[in-house]
Amino acid sequence: MTENTESELIIGIWKPTKFVDVDQEGTSNTVETYEGCAESNRWTFNENGGFDKEEFRENGNGNCEQDLESSNIESGTWEKIEGKNFKIFITYKDGGTDTDRPEITFPDKNTMRLSYEGDVPEIDYFYGEYTRVE
Repeated sequence: MTENTESELIIGIWKPTKFVDVDQEGTSNTVETYEGCAESNRWTFNENGGFDKEEFRENGNGNCEQDLESSNIESGTWEKIEGKNFKIFITYKDGGTDTDRPEITFPDKNTMRLSYEGDVPEIDYFYGEYTRVE
């Protein structure tokens, strides 16, 4: 796989499918699956190194609408680290930044994982798994 093709892995629109924790022994446990309006959530990674995140929720009428209040991300960028590994960087609406964000890996060309370091002793790491939409 050429470097150009590896960089193209991330470009596209992705929907969340599950959130998993992995304990110190390597056992995976699905913590959350995305249903209802959350199935419409999207991460869009652009060729210019930027990304956008859209979240949806149910309104009072039982319909899904974009949830502009829950996402505090102002902007985001991504960069390739090496091979099929990427990192994202986030600027929040309150002016804060987060450069310690998850590493992104690709088990295959249509599956993306955003991995976070565990924040409790019994959890080694977490990951969100996403499926390519476009």
